[in-house]
Amino acid sequence: MFVDYHLHTVRCCHASGTLAEYLAEAEKKGLAEIGFADHFPLDLFGVTEEEPLTMRASELPDYIRDVELLRRQATIPVRLGAEVEYLPGRERETAEMLARCGLDYVIGSIHTLDGWDFTHPGQAQRYKQEDIDFLYERYFALVQQMASSQLFQIIGHLDVVKKFSYFPRRRWEHLLEDTCRAIKQADVCVELNTAGWRAPVGEAYPGEAFLAKCYELNVPVTMGSDAHRPRDVGSGLHRAVLLLHNLGFKEIATFNAGQRQMRPLILSG
Repeated sequence: MFVDYHLHTVRCCHASGTLAEYLAEAEKKGLAEIGFADHFPLDLFGVTEEEPLTMRASELPDYIRDVELLRRQATIPVRLGAEVEYLPGRERETAEMLARCGLDYVIGSIHTLDGWDFTHPGQAQRYKQEDIDFLYERYFALVQQMASSQLFQIIGHLDVVKKFSYFPRRRWEHLLEDTCRAIKQADVCVELNTAGWRAPVGEAYPGEAFLAKCYELNVPVTMGSDAHRPRDVGSGLHRAVLLLHNLGFKEIATFNAGQRQMRPLILSG
């Protein structure tokens, strides 16, 4: 089955289109389920953004209401989620805030290190000044910490640090191994995020080696397009399903009311 659990809305300030347009695109493409996972408000934590890239705290109730209204008119299940930036040391606050929202699932992700948004095209030049080996070590240590926090059902765009095609000089298989084992131990799910195929790196998040290790360790996988505009809903899902199938996966993770359910991985929608 084809599911897309990573859709954004205009409330994050860098997406376009109405929720109804996202739903219409999903229904047109024959998706089995979709989920909205817009960027959770950072101002709830007192974090000030130079460039707004998350919804405001004041918008959160309306975001929840809008998704709830949409699901009543949909012909396919529409899940309510959020993409939440992992903030080390703020785990208790994060848990308390998420508990109030009644979400079907939460995607945990990391976009920044020391105030640097390493996923932002406008800040990509900084990679040339960084020790990439050290950057990867730091990033994946945080991913492991994020997985162990038990705050999230899904780890989002697991290896997004590769987005602009900067890779370590040293071998980094140990990072792959250690990260997948931490995710397995935490019993959380990995997102196959197809936006990587639309990024400079031209490779899904995570890449095939990570996915193969997930299969080896029996780490559950779900899918998301990371769509910021309606036409990208479901983008790359056929390719993603084929990749998972070829690696041996037989099931895909779905979510409802915070509970994970494994469903058969079928090559057609």
